[in-house]
Amino acid sequence: MQESKQIGFIVDDLSSSQLSYDLVTSINNHDKRYDEDFVVFFENSSPVVKEPHFALMGIHELWNFYGVGIATSSSSCFSLIKSNAPIKKFFYVWDLEWFRAKNAYGYIIDAFTNKDVNLIARSKDHAKAIKNFCNREICGVFDFNDGLETLKGIIE
Repeated sequence: MQESKQIGFIVDDLSSSQLSYDLVTSINNHDKRYDEDFVVFFENSSPVVKEPHFALMGIHELWNFYGVGIATSSSSCFSLIKSNAPIKKFFYVWDLEWFRAKNAYGYIIDAFTNKDVNLIARSKDHAKAIKNFCNREICGVFDFNDGLETLKGIIE
């Protein structure tokens, strides 16, 4: 496998939400002097919250991606897990989904306990909640306000 500096985020969609806005803004504002290629894969096509200055692809294109894959929901985490592409896999826990989806406990816990995926928390409080929920340690804490350099330190 070749050494790659590709970073791919996997989202449910890029419609109007805080995650979509923060993600698009952070990638657009990232210093272009560095040699990373950012791609955002989406599961559902939708209007984009803000004009992206990077590649957008449907989730069906993930099979040919080489680099680091970062899921942002349980659903996108399963898409990442099922991918046969040589991807270093992370689950950036943006939302504590188990608080709202009471009937989907088994589905959600399977995403959080999969050993092929490293967990990244949105905040220290989220990290504690994740540890309490699935009894797994996170590999780092990342907030989009800290810039993508912080995230790169976690995923390397």
